[in-house]
Amino acid sequence: IAWRHIEPKARAHSGKMWRVQCKLPSRVSDVLQTGNAGSARGGLDAECGTAWVTHEGRVHAWALPSRAGDRSTEGGAVPDTYAEYDVAPRVAGDTSPPLVHVASADGGATLWIVAAGAASGKVAVARCDGVAGSREEMGEARLPRRENTGVAPRVTALAAMPSARGGSIAVVGCDRGELFLVECVARGTVTVTAMRRDGASGGGTPGGASTPGGGSSNAASTPSKWGAAAMSSAKAALRFLTDPLAVDATDTDEDAVRSLAWAGPAPGRGDATRLIALTGRRLEEWEVERDGGGGHALVVSNRALGAVTRALRTEGDVELISAAPAPGAGVGAVVVLAAEGRRWSLHRAELRAGGGSLAVLASAVPAAGAVPSGGGARGGATVLAGGAPTDAALVVTPGGGAALFAHETLSEPMLMHDPAAGGGRVMSAAAAPSVGGWLMLTELMGVVAYSPATADAAATPTEVEREMETEAPPPLAAVDVPIPPIDVDPAEAEAAVRAEFAAYASGGGGVPSEAGFRLRAAGALTSSLDAAASPEVVSAAPFASNSRAIVDALPKHWPGPSGPGPAVEMHLDEKARRHDMFLQWLVEAAGVYNLLSAAERERILEHGEMVAALLCVRQIHNEAAEADDLEGGGGEEVGKPLELLREAAVAAGEALQSSDAALKGRPAAEVCYSRATGCATALLPALADGIDAHGGADSRGSLHERATALDTLSRALLGALNAAADYRRSHAPLYPPSVSSGSTAPPPRWNAGEGARRALRAAAVAAVLLRDEAARGGAPDLAAPLGSRLLAIATPLLDACAADVAAAEPGSDARAAARAEYISARNTVLPALMDAAREGGGGSGGFHGAVRPGFGVTMDAVAAVAEAHFGYEQLAEVCEAALAEAADATAVASATARLHHHMRTLRGAPVDGEGTFATFMFERSMSHPGCSGSVGRRIAETLQNTPDEFCDELTDCLRPRPPLLWLHQLRADDYVGAASTLRGLSGTGAKGISGRGATLAERRQFLSLAKLSLLASGASSEADEIVSIDAALNLTEIQSGLLARRSGGKGDDSATPLPPLRLVESCLGEGNGGAAGSEPEDVLDAFSVFASAGGAFREANKTLLEACWRRAAAETDWEQLSELRASAGDVKYVRSLVNTPVARAARRCYQKSFAVRLGPPFDEVLTPRDVLNLLEGAVGGGDRSDAALDPIRGQER
Repeated sequence: IAWRHIEPKARAHSGKMWRVQCKLPSRVSDVLQTGNAGSARGGLDAECGTAWVTHEGRVHAWALPSRAGDRSTEGGAVPDTYAEYDVAPRVAGDTSPPLVHVASADGGATLWIVAAGAASGKVAVARCDGVAGSREEMGEARLPRRENTGVAPRVTALAAMPSARGGSIAVVGCDRGELFLVECVARGTVTVTAMRRDGASGGGTPGGASTPGGGSSNAASTPSKWGAAAMSSAKAALRFLTDPLAVDATDTDEDAVRSLAWAGPAPGRGDATRLIALTGRRLEEWEVERDGGGGHALVVSNRALGAVTRALRTEGDVELISAAPAPGAGVGAVVVLAAEGRRWSLHRAELRAGGGSLAVLASAVPAAGAVPSGGGARGGATVLAGGAPTDAALVVTPGGGAALFAHETLSEPMLMHDPAAGGGRVMSAAAAPSVGGWLMLTELMGVVAYSPATADAAATPTEVEREMETEAPPPLAAVDVPIPPIDVDPAEAEAAVRAEFAAYASGGGGVPSEAGFRLRAAGALTSSLDAAASPEVVSAAPFASNSRAIVDALPKHWPGPSGPGPAVEMHLDEKARRHDMFLQWLVEAAGVYNLLSAAERERILEHGEMVAALLCVRQIHNEAAEADDLEGGGGEEVGKPLELLREAAVAAGEALQSSDAALKGRPAAEVCYSRATGCATALLPALADGIDAHGGADSRGSLHERATALDTLSRALLGALNAAADYRRSHAPLYPPSVSSGSTAPPPRWNAGEGARRALRAAAVAAVLLRDEAARGGAPDLAAPLGSRLLAIATPLLDACAADVAAAEPGSDARAAARAEYISARNTVLPALMDAAREGGGGSGGFHGAVRPGFGVTMDAVAAVAEAHFGYEQLAEVCEAALAEAADATAVASATARLHHHMRTLRGAPVDGEGTFATFMFERSMSHPGCSGSVGRRIAETLQNTPDEFCDELTDCLRPRPPLLWLHQLRADDYVGAASTLRGLSGTGAKGISGRGATLAERRQFLSLAKLSLLASGASSEADEIVSIDAALNLTEIQSGLLARRSGGKGDDSATPLPPLRLVESCLGEGNGGAAGSEPEDVLDAFSVFASAGGAFREANKTLLEACWRRAAAETDWEQLSELRASAGDVKYVRSLVNTPVARAARRCYQKSFAVRLGPPFDEVLTPRDVLNLLEGAVGGGDRSDAALDPIRGQER
């Protein structure tokens, strides 16, 4: 097998890693050697110890050896049992191959074969005697047809396992996300149960889908009849919140089940097994009972596609491919495989309880070719986890390729197999910790075990069947191989490199591939530099030192006093050619380039970039000299560029001469163009000084002169940086991968270092000042070209500042300083670019009076810069302008899609305090209520139609704004959260919609909506929350009635709600002594307040309650009652007695049917006996006392 084993430094392996666990049955070998064997599919179940191959509708299944070495023959152990089963006649619906899974619970003695037709919707189950080879048909079932189309769902995934009752259990996934539980215990008892996501589950019916009443419903999550009605009402009331841009995706495969994987026993439930199901958008965890009966439950469902897309920071067509449970601290750890075009990605994640988005912990994008496809499509690939190392993930592609990645970030390649290189396909694989790692079903060798035993564990003997006889794999091109250090003279090593290269360049060095052996013998390959080595140490390395000698070589003939000429340019061309030859020699000398440290390789390539940059500046200098010659050396405007470039070159050369005695006496300009490595330390600072002196705020020249200086020097600056970038692109395969340390990126490269940032910042500041001056009337013809020049400077400046921020340790002073510089640069260029775009930017003036078409800054150009560098303010203005200018629904949809794209991809940098663009837009929308101008209206519509993927961020943004939060919570079906928010708005002292205190009308509205929301969530009308809301509504009605009685029936719902204590005092009249406007009904309302205010309020205000009883007694005409008792009949007396304030108060306190009572009974504060004693003292003795006590005695009885 043509496996390629990769050994990073941190994962050195020893011992025997490969062995043949089980050879292929002879019948399977014959099948796979036929001409059409490419259509064969394989499967492997390490837990059950089964393997199978499906070819042309026939299943070949066998059991793996139960003990290593049993029945061993040449080439590995033979299968314990073997059986065949023809499934095509039973499940075939078209030419699509069936999906098959083979399970066993008794070591392979009985093989349960479950097969599902991809298009027919049929599922067949057979039981095979692996020893005798006989088989028994257990039955068939058909998945229920869809009601709207009448066709069977298309099967896309299948997972099976033995049941606890001696049969088999399988889960079938379909093309629209449906899941069906298929169970078989005995012959003719194949049942199919639809796995519902709405909380209901139950047993299945033989041969078909579950009946609606087949199981018990989950009352905790299923709303009652009134709750369902409330839910419908709430939905209807919020029609304006639906997204008009939403499309019906039911005819797409975005929600198709992509993979199914068993994940071990459910926590705390030994009779249930976890199942991980991946659809096109979501990742779900289910629990399935193993003892049959169709028991199942959806444990958690997370949005996965959006989380993976955000982790990749892309807007491309990302497709979820496969998911597998992974070892982790919690039971929800998973590994997800995704693809975007030809690019694979691996994601370590955790399922979040309660729903929401999947928590992506780490993501890795393997390099091109790291996951060989073997010619197959990306769909159908499988990811596996749980083998060895425990943090590894194995990817198997449909074409037979395989790759193993390790580390917490899944970024370390450990193993790769490409069937195109020979060795046949990997047909299936499984994590198998019991054998030390992984099992793989291969086309040629059978079931192979891969056990990457670490060096620490190598001393432990392991049972090995047969070592695979394979050739040693070729070395990986990008791996640093450590070499033991030995004593080497650096001068001798450098001389050896120089001699070998000289021989190669002259053509007399012999075979280039032999140079590596000679250089190793000379000690040139013994250095072990790492990323932490200082620049001086790296430059002194033998190969980097020779590279620098090439690019810093002095010309043999210096030009005269007249300055540089074409000869210097030819000298730089020769340097570039010779340096490329040096690289070619390093690559051709076998293994030499790959054996160099990453830091030394980076430094060698950096020298090539500097030569390219210097050559570009030299060309601009020569063009200026030629233009000056054509004009005869006259003309101040034409000669000025030459003078500016010569001044900058001289300043750079003098700076180099001051630190190198060998350059003394040389022309300064030519020193600049000879020392390529001085480009970053001398030339770029010299250009910055020139821009400040001739184009900056302190320059005394005219506007046109300063603009010309900026044009000349910034062209040289940008030309140098662009030339270096072009060199890097053209030599990209030779660059080592960037290595970051923890949370920081590598240090900025020289063309983004301090010298480059200083020069770019000087050019940006000058361009901003000059453009502003030109736009204000100084020279309108210069405004457009200056805006374009600012746009050209902005991107490299902000990129360089961002690289400096990323390289500093979070929380350090260096990080704070770098971020302050980044923000300053952003605030300098982005507002100026926005101004240039608003003003049209389409002028045709040039720096020297010539017409230059195409000048100007567009909104799209500003948006591109702002998108890359957190320019949220400018990006928001661009999006708002596009929405405001949209003339029809199509344009609105396009502008809205663009806004949502930015909200989706710009996730900010939390470590630096940069929030997400979505949060910024939501906060911005709060200041545009949608009633003043078209832009505000568009923003309000965008807020109402926010896609579900931004719901969490919108919720966080609206938390300080409860009057808007509850609307969003209802739209997001968070009825409990909406009820909580509405109750908060209804509280005494809370701010209403107007921003002031809530009025009685608003409180009534908020409480009613809160009650409706709780009913929609499925809460019972007797629930404590509902009773509490009813009590609060009663207090509101009491205050409204009190105001209406005292205002002659008009009422005032704009009044502020009173707290219970104030409300009782208002009912009794100020000072509790009565008021002119108080009535017996007011006193009775005081008792209702006590009933609805709760037990704590009654206990704390017991004295006030006693005062209420005294007031009730005072409001009763006891003389009349005494006369009626003595003279009238019992009926008339009782009727009058019932209507007395005391009797009515007693009913409100002690009978539930007369008041909304909150909290414990009144008896805990005042028992009827206590009230009797109280009234005896208030009324006095005699007949009056007896009449007063009658209603209380009735309550006591």
